[in-house]
Amino acid sequence: MSRGTTAVTVSRPPQTITSVHNYMTVHRLLLAGASLALIAACSPAPEVPTATVQASHAHAHATVDGVNNGDLTAEQKQAVAEVRNATQSFRDIAFATAPITENGGGYTLQFPAGCAASPDPLQGAQGFHYLNEGLVDANVEILRPELVMYEPGPNGQMNLVGVDYIVPLALSATPPTLLGVPFAPLGPPLNVWALHIWAWRPNPSGMFAGFNPKVSCEFAQ
Repeated sequence: MSRGTTAVTVSRPPQTITSVHNYMTVHRLLLAGASLALIAACSPAPEVPTATVQASHAHAHATVDGVNNGDLTAEQKQAVAEVRNATQSFRDIAFATAPITENGGGYTLQFPAGCAASPDPLQGAQGFHYLNEGLVDANVEILRPELVMYEPGPNGQMNLVGVDYIVPLALSATPPTLLGVPFAPLGPPLNVWALHIWAWRPNPSGMFAGFNPKVSCEFAQ
């Protein structure tokens, strides 16, 4: 897979006045004052998505797909265990997506909107991404991921499958690294450096891979 833009399938809710407001909030945050392309596809997190569309989100971290789970270093394995411990409470999506002012996790926005899946079914999916906009800056903190990822289940449940780290392209001219793994550049409309850690769902493609064959958007209605 190339480092460029890759088409993924997403299930996207309709735009509302609230979603436009949140779009502008994330737009200002991620551009960080730079004259880059608009940040798109950001909306509030619905409990149940309503439509399926094709989008070009480039959320495929191809540069690290070759790091298999069995090849993780002792440091990486320990770090993944610590990520699991730090995000344990986010298995409850109601807590994770509640505002910090209401004693929640603060992951209040979908970014990008919808359930992301590879157009190649063998690669699997990523699920829904929920953003804590207060964590988006030039820094990477392994125990404070900018996004958490969920797979929709058959009974409406949302299962935590991993975390996602991002840094706006405007804030770093070179790829950030985490655990010795470089982030991948994602162009418009996201305009971020990004890296997954599949801490909550085994991934045959690797701990840091862009998609997970064990994750599906089948039940994203």
